Amino acid sequence: MESSHEKKKSYRIKNSIQDIFHLYNDLLRERGVDSTKGKHTAAAKKSNKNQYWDIIVLTTFDETQKLCFEHQIDKKRKCGELPEVAVYVIADPPGHKLGVGGSTLYVLSELRKELTNSLYEKKILIIHSGGSSQRLPSYSAVGKIFSPIPAEGLMVGSKVPQMFDLKLALYLPFCRLLKPGVFVSCADDIETYHLDVTDLDRQLLQESDVVALAHPSSLVIGEGHGVYVVKDVKDSTPSCVHECTEVLQKPSQSDMREAGAVWIESNENSDVERVWSDSVFWLGWDICSDLLHWFDSHHPMSSELDAYAHFLPCLGSNKAKAKPSEFSDFRSDMLPIFQGRKFKVILLPDSEFYHLGTMEEYLAHFNVMKNFSHELGIQKNTSNIDNPYLLKDEQGNFQPDVTNAGMFIQTHFSHQNLKVTVPDELTQFVIEKCVIDLPINLTGSVIISGCSIQKCSSVSLLSSTVTIFANLLYHTLPIIHQGKSIYVTVAFDLDAKMKAASDTLSGLNNYGRKLSEVVQILDLKLVTEHGEKLTLWNTRMFTGADSAEESFWLTHHDINKVVCETEGTPLQTDVGNCRKTGLFSMKDVVEQKDLKKLVC
Repeated sequence: MESSHEKKKSYRIKNSIQDIFHLYNDLLRERGVDSTKGKHTAAAKKSNKNQYWDIIVLTTFDETQKLCFEHQIDKKRKCGELPEVAVYVIADPPGHKLGVGGSTLYVLSELRKELTNSLYEKKILIIHSGGSSQRLPSYSAVGKIFSPIPAEGLMVGSKVPQMFDLKLALYLPFCRLLKPGVFVSCADDIETYHLDVTDLDRQLLQESDVVALAHPSSLVIGEGHGVYVVKDVKDSTPSCVHECTEVLQKPSQSDMREAGAVWIESNENSDVERVWSDSVFWLGWDICSDLLHWFDSHHPMSSELDAYAHFLPCLGSNKAKAKPSEFSDFRSDMLPIFQGRKFKVILLPDSEFYHLGTMEEYLAHFNVMKNFSHELGIQKNTSNIDNPYLLKDEQGNFQPDVTNAGMFIQTHFSHQNLKVTVPDELTQFVIEKCVIDLPINLTGSVIISGCSIQKCSSVSLLSSTVTIFANLLYHTLPIIHQGKSIYVTVAFDLDAKMKAASDTLSGLNNYGRKLSEVVQILDLKLVTEHGEKLTLWNTRMFTGADSAEESFWLTHHDINKVVCETEGTPLQTDVGNCRKTGLFSMKDVVEQKDLKKLVC
């Protein structure tokens, strides 16, 4: 049960976040568009001066993803959903996996080509948003930065904001606190916080070379993150700017204790061990200039330069006497650049760090992590009907429920009487961007994304209700194949190891079975790239179809056959009349995505 201390903390965070949303909405309204000419007025530009970032950058892993991002940004700009700010999309160079540090320096080197010396006068927000998002396949094609986050304070009418909008709002206070420099974030994390700027020593911030945000975390969380060693700070401290003596990278609990990173949070009748963990950070132009000078002579790099593992651990007073020869990785090069720099952390005792990088995390945040929804003001239902589901009560009867179960995001029901039946309050689900024309019965936790669940002339339905199988992600994508637009519905276990590689199908699992068994049940003739190891990402096991609904039924039928083999579950469909158009992998559908349909 949540303590009163935690409840009060969550309410303080929520109130602060709502204030930030109001500030951001005011900024959008100040765009000052002249409706007759479609141009921004000089007065608006003047009022926005020094109020927001000069440049926002999204990174991508290749040129195809860059084109997809640019389409979505153009659409948002035309709809008046962006402040008056330059937005660049910069793709990593082909064949190079740069890491957060390397990608940051590559971005700055590309901006320098256009802006020359004026670059060093800018306030820049970089959101590292490249990568194939393999652990959250429903956003592999469009990017996690454009995933919907239904925060009520950022909604305009029925328009659901995206992670991009949330990021642009959440970092607004830090833009106004910090001098020109580079603020670095990633696309799949969210920081919520209460910040009273009157508590902060602005002079210390203005004098700093590096500033980082620090969040109170358990020692278990600290083991997987960076940990800031901050001396003589009590748990009752308000938000403040503080000296950091050392940065530990994914330390053991014994290392945290030995370094003096552990502090005690008094929580009603108990004391809890905490550490200050990392998230986003800011670099001043003095240090960026030195980093760029280094980058000029070391690009292209042969391995990843990670800002969290190679930049930040070189900071702090405890590194004053360290020598480059003590390190065998990039820290040997970074130490002379970072050593002795003025490094401050903004301690945010009332804050949370949320990560939405996997299917399981995506479900948990929208379902069981109540503080996440509370602090951001998440709307549980942004479909076109009220009360779209029935929840089984303790007597086994189904009753309308709007307080606990799942999420409906931008989903369209063909009529008001349609319902999604949920077996119990423990069932986690997100149904997003779907078209639903049939009653649905969930058997357990699930993500259904972009699917068209409606009658199809080529599919015979053997049941009046569609039973969706549990612990799966269903996701439909339009693709271009041999010059024609078709659809593919992919499906993966929620805990699928998407990146795990194997020499044989027996080493991979999907639909709750070994992939070798799935292939045998479905009588699939798999074709793999020569010499390529097998992964769930590159295994061609999903059938293409002419329409989104036909595509959904084909994949649903395959899953049904596997479940039937295991549990004796009767088939729900006859898909014998479907016109199949070959087998595709998740890798294929991302590479062949139909951009026009995807971002329309």
